[in-house]
Amino acid sequence: MQPITDIKQLFRHQRQVRAFANRPVDDATLNEVLEAAIHGPSASNAQPWRFIVVRDPEVKAQLDTLYEAAFAEQYGGTPPPRGQDRQPLSEVPILIVACVRVRGRANIATGASVYPSVQNLMLAARAMGLASGITTLHRLKLAEVHEVLGIPEGWDTAAIVLLGWPDRRYGPNRRPPLETFIAHDRWTDPPPRA
Repeated sequence: MQPITDIKQLFRHQRQVRAFANRPVDDATLNEVLEAAIHGPSASNAQPWRFIVVRDPEVKAQLDTLYEAAFAEQYGGTPPPRGQDRQPLSEVPILIVACVRVRGRANIATGASVYPSVQNLMLAARAMGLASGITTLHRLKLAEVHEVLGIPEGWDTAAIVLLGWPDRRYGPNRRPPLETFIAHDRWTDPPPRA
């Protein structure tokens, strides 16, 4: 994938990638991506996030074991249609675990202060020619994941971002027309997708 500087093209070429080339991502490139993440907006500008960069093969293998158990729990023997071409987490060059500070029980609002920074991270990666994917499936094994990563009380893992150089050329994402997603003033069923 080529780097992209035009913002409209960047949005149209941002996509979920699950397979990566066996090519390392250097520290300077990684730091640029992480720098974009920490500039994401957050409620009250609290910036309640931490990012754990996982490159260690042993740690990735432990996370992969937990992830595969969660995958089997969620999908059994029938993975989703695009689930067959995914790489094991142990083979992804870098895993970035997005953590968010929680007060009390985690809920839908908990991630609201970290997901914009995750999107910044993923868009910056794509702009530089990197590929990324996001998963939250690990949350089915949350206590075990927190133990592997040493995440303290008061913090939660919102997502794991898969990051690396793409294994092939990916074209733009394909989306139905805008009107299939939009309602005005109140809920209406959109026209059927073609």
